[in-house]
Amino acid sequence: MTRASRRLALALLLVSACIPSGELVAIDGGHRMLARDPQSGLSVVLTTGAWQGIPSDLDEQVTVLHVLVANLGNKPIRLAPGDIDLIDERGFRRDLLDAGGSFVQAGQNDNGYHPGRQLDFGRIEWVGGDVASSALPWGVLVPGTSMRGYIYFERVDRANAATLTWHFYDSDSRPVVDLTFDLYVARGS
Repeated sequence: MTRASRRLALALLLVSACIPSGELVAIDGGHRMLARDPQSGLSVVLTTGAWQGIPSDLDEQVTVLHVLVANLGNKPIRLAPGDIDLIDERGFRRDLLDAGGSFVQAGQNDNGYHPGRQLDFGRIEWVGGDVASSALPWGVLVPGTSMRGYIYFERVDRANAATLTWHFYDSDSRPVVDLTFDLYVARGS
């Protein structure tokens, strides 16, 4: 390899390291999306680019989404890490990274949370910071209540789009509805 070709290879490597990996947005470029199912009474507000916790660069290392789930229906709904899929346009699945938080209804025993329909999710271990305390907790969302927090995924990079599908089940593990968000990767100029 000649000196000139080594310089060119090094320059290309440095430039490619500086290209931003992108941020997930809605098709219109917005950061807030809503999916609602009138039959079940479920609503999900998904917000991208909302992380303001510690570590401040978390969203450069993993994909961070803020969600608000409202159950305005008449059935208890399970919130579980194995019920959420994030798949890029090439078909590659990004594992949800579970922070391990859960909630229970007052007066109920805490027996842990249901993992969901599949066990293809990882753990996000972070010492200090806001990762665990800000995460969406898992449990059973009773009618008339809502829950909010962050969900974390393996980084979506080298893709132009992804689809998040939340497969909702009732507290008896019966399917209720799938809510879907089409996400696009906005690239910096």
